[in-house]
Amino acid sequence: MIENNICLLTDSYKVTHHYFYPKGTEKIYSYLESRVGAEFNKTIFYGLQYIIKKYLEGSVVTQEKIDEADRLVSAHIGENIFNKEGWEYILDKHGGKLPIEIKAVAEGTPVDVNNVLMTVENTDKKSYWLPNYLESLLLQVWYPSTVATLSAEVRKLANFYLDVTGSVKDNLDFMLHDFGYRGATSTESSMLCGSAHLLSFSGTDTIPALTIPENYYNDSNLYGFSVQATEHSVMTSLGPEGEIDQILNVIENAKDGILSMVIDSYNYRNFLTEAGKSGSELNDAILNFLDGEANKIVFRPDSGEPVSTTIDCLNLLSDCFGSHLTDKGYKVFDLNIGLLWGDGLNYQKIRDILFAMKSNGWAAQNIIFGMGGGLHSSVTRDTQRNAFKCSAQLRDGQWHDIFKNPLDSSKKSKTGRFKLIKDGKSFKTVSIDNEHEDYLRTVFKDGKLIVDDLFGDIKSRALDYSNYR
Repeated sequence: MIENNICLLTDSYKVTHHYFYPKGTEKIYSYLESRVGAEFNKTIFYGLQYIIKKYLEGSVVTQEKIDEADRLVSAHIGENIFNKEGWEYILDKHGGKLPIEIKAVAEGTPVDVNNVLMTVENTDKKSYWLPNYLESLLLQVWYPSTVATLSAEVRKLANFYLDVTGSVKDNLDFMLHDFGYRGATSTESSMLCGSAHLLSFSGTDTIPALTIPENYYNDSNLYGFSVQATEHSVMTSLGPEGEIDQILNVIENAKDGILSMVIDSYNYRNFLTEAGKSGSELNDAILNFLDGEANKIVFRPDSGEPVSTTIDCLNLLSDCFGSHLTDKGYKVFDLNIGLLWGDGLNYQKIRDILFAMKSNGWAAQNIIFGMGGGLHSSVTRDTQRNAFKCSAQLRDGQWHDIFKNPLDSSKKSKTGRFKLIKDGKSFKTVSIDNEHEDYLRTVFKDGKLIVDDLFGDIKSRALDYSNYR
């Protein structure tokens, strides 16, 4: 079968809708929003340019694709269901280019929930059925947008606790590290999710994500970095009785820079106690490594209850290597060491750890976090309550407002056609007839990408928000 057949990139029921719309229908106008009740009160829009370049740009309709879709749908639903005539019209009239216009807010922009993020309408009245046929594909922008939002909110959280504990912000760009490739649902999802994370942070172990800025966002700069690190297959190589020997082997062979070591293979308390025992071979090896310019060791407990284990490790490290106070009275390690917590985290657990650190007198600069599944696969379309709905239809030359208003009022949809304007510092969705500047830009029209953004520009917009400037 043909890969990325645009005729098949939809839900089954949408294949039947071309003969359900009222007679005289000429245009369908639909929009995307994050509904009221989202987990975070703003959504950072990101990922549409990727979807357009990969699936929509250029002559994406061919006779071969149409014939394949016709055969499949005939067997899947029934004969004479698939809109073969409609797709062949696009092929013959438009050269296989999709006659739609997509407007969207600039990627990387944080938009208050309950506002339009994107609109879609057909540009050829004979293709009125196309905008909502593409909903299933276009709505997948929810995923990179939600991950971008989550990472930005974690950065805001980190920023806050760095400030209140008098911490330096040298490591802010690396306070949340992406460990999610293995927990992603696919390599494509890991790339998208990983690149969304890079809008707010620079730490990642998801190498495929590094290709997105250059391949889809015109930016050859490198936006993600990592460090040398161990895992349990390394640390348990010599068994419990040889743990210290293996730790010494790791430190001896480590290159200059940052070294991250997992410490819970057996008993993290024994590990840290031995590491801090003055005059021990391990303590000497650690101090010798830290003599290197800009060298740092990060200790990673990888199991246990996150809050209590973090505080326990911080206290043990302080007993071993010493600490001093920031100008706001919070403890900072004397040596160039730190703690990494990367097990089972989400936004709420990171918040709990940072709050507990502050409550126990620890500066936020002592810790960094890692997220895997919490970043890549624990978000859903409902996290930010993303929805794509039709709000207006043109029939026989006249626009008709369309909306849904169920008993669950949180799912009431907007009606009419829209502009997204600035109301002070916030966004507001208004009628398309409003005279104010529209922040929705035409990004795609009739098969052509109109706005071709740089990843660095998108990142700057996201950072303006996550740094709460």
